[in-house]
Amino acid sequence: MLYELRRYDVVAGKLPALLDRFGSFTVHKWKDHGFRLVGFWTPLLGEKSNQLVYMWAWESYEERTRKNALWRADPTRAQKWAETEKDGPLVKRVYNQLMEPTAYSQLDKGEAYGPDASTRNPYLFELREYQAMPQKITNITDRFGNFTCAAFKKHGFRQVGYWLNRIGGNDHQLTYMLAWESLDERVAKFDTFAKDPDRARVFGESEKNGPIVEQVTTTILRPTAFSPMK
Repeated sequence: MLYELRRYDVVAGKLPALLDRFGSFTVHKWKDHGFRLVGFWTPLLGEKSNQLVYMWAWESYEERTRKNALWRADPTRAQKWAETEKDGPLVKRVYNQLMEPTAYSQLDKGEAYGPDASTRNPYLFELREYQAMPQKITNITDRFGNFTCAAFKKHGFRQVGYWLNRIGGNDHQLTYMLAWESLDERVAKFDTFAKDPDRARVFGESEKNGPIVEQVTTTILRPTAFSPMK
């Protein structure tokens, strides 16, 4: 399975209009065209606030090409875009990256990150992006697979999935997503994880020849009303 992470930088003041177009039209049309919709979010905390973030899933790059071509050729799309952009565009730029799941990605292993959304309040989601030091991406993915994922689970972290870039972004980045009931829960559980003596031991062993992570970027996301993932 391929996953496509897409981020829209939205024109100032146009986020409500963009969300309305997605919720009332685009999401329904994508379903009609067979798109697999993973989730849609807007940032609560992070580098950018005027942004829409969403994720698709594909069986192959060929499926993506075929279904996007059908979508772009849909006459109702052109009509809707003309109606909603008569006073100017809603989106300034689009960033996208195609990613493959790691061997331990919960989403692909069928491991639920929580009970059914109909039985609880929507979670907050945390998108975390690790930039590896040169030639150290394997060290990072191995540490997650051999230790961190299990430690997160022990400390009550809800893990959604882990991915590596294949097209777009760069080839020394690990992207993963967590889910939280609240920001307070996030702070408490990260604090517990940071104090875990096994963490200090494993991190010390894995970094004995120098750091393996150059930079971590974190964005806290709220699911939209039309997001499948909540």
